[in-house]
Amino acid sequence: MKREGKEGEIKGKRVIERGDINRGKRMKRILKGIMVMVVVVMGCNSGGVKDPEKVFLSEMVNLGKGFLDVFVSFGDMVEGTLGIKADTKKSEIGKYFSDIEKSMQTTKAKLNEILEKNGQYEKVKTVVEQFITGVVDKIAAGAKKAALGASGSGVIGNAVQNQDAVPGETASVNALVKGIKEIVEVVLRDKGNPEASKTEEGERKSIAKLLSGKGATDGEEKHAAAASASIGAVSGADILQAIAKSVETAGGVDIDQAKDAASIAAASKKDNAADFTDERKDAVIAGGIALRAMAKDGRLSAKNGENKSAHAINGAVASAVNKVLSTLVIGIRNRVDEGLKEINKVLGEIKQGEGSEAKAKAN
Repeated sequence: MKREGKEGEIKGKRVIERGDINRGKRMKRILKGIMVMVVVVMGCNSGGVKDPEKVFLSEMVNLGKGFLDVFVSFGDMVEGTLGIKADTKKSEIGKYFSDIEKSMQTTKAKLNEILEKNGQYEKVKTVVEQFITGVVDKIAAGAKKAALGASGSGVIGNAVQNQDAVPGETASVNALVKGIKEIVEVVLRDKGNPEASKTEEGERKSIAKLLSGKGATDGEEKHAAAASASIGAVSGADILQAIAKSVETAGGVDIDQAKDAASIAAASKKDNAADFTDERKDAVIAGGIALRAMAKDGRLSAKNGENKSAHAINGAVASAVNKVLSTLVIGIRNRVDEGLKEINKVLGEIKQGEGSEAKAKAN
């Protein structure tokens, strides 16, 4: 296994590295724009008189720099996804979502502080308030819900030879789906295809054995290989969209009747596990595996006497979770990047006296 698990970590690392390279280029351009504004403001202030407009522009530059600091802090969070392994605890995934919520709340507090001091500038006030309510609050709310779903002392890759599959707790699965959906709607929007699929239908159908099987007979290495192929065949965005498309599940559904990622994650165990009866897309199956791994109690089965099968299954699970979280956080960073550029653009459009005029009208 050590091979399967390692491959999952390497794939996650490559996704993050590509995102970091692109992010670095974008941030250099934004930082350059901010520094140009600093030079302009300093030049205008060379007379030694503290003009309120110029003071405000300086504060806006500081806001941009502060926003950059918050944005860069997401890089530290992403480093955490590189450490996701089969023995990562479900509660650690929950803490990861909680950290995202806290970071967004910190961003909101800093922005609100600026609005309190400079709310008379309508252009700035409008763009910042829209960013807070349309992006920051929604990401924070989604992360908070998802954190409640990722709970329990167990590890994400907890398949053990001769142990049956265990459905993810229904409330836990639903909380994860609701939270992830809120974040996906903001940061990915229409990126990703919930219907994405590339592997053979027969192999996909057999993966049901892992999710609803009995340890004595189900969960072989070939099933683990099929699961790994499905996870590797689609992007993190595809998997996230499949999760977001899920509806609330009541749990206890037979695996052959499970239609979406949520119902697959909470599907009940059967002594004679069936294959999926209808075609299930790779993205949906991968989403179901990731949800089962993160949700409380969730576990996949591994056949009796086949430790190597258990290791392979757990490697596939770690890969699915790594892919989901890496893509999610890169998406958050990119959306924050967009917000920073929107604010920076408005700062450059402010004309001297706008704040004074707005203040005079208010009085």
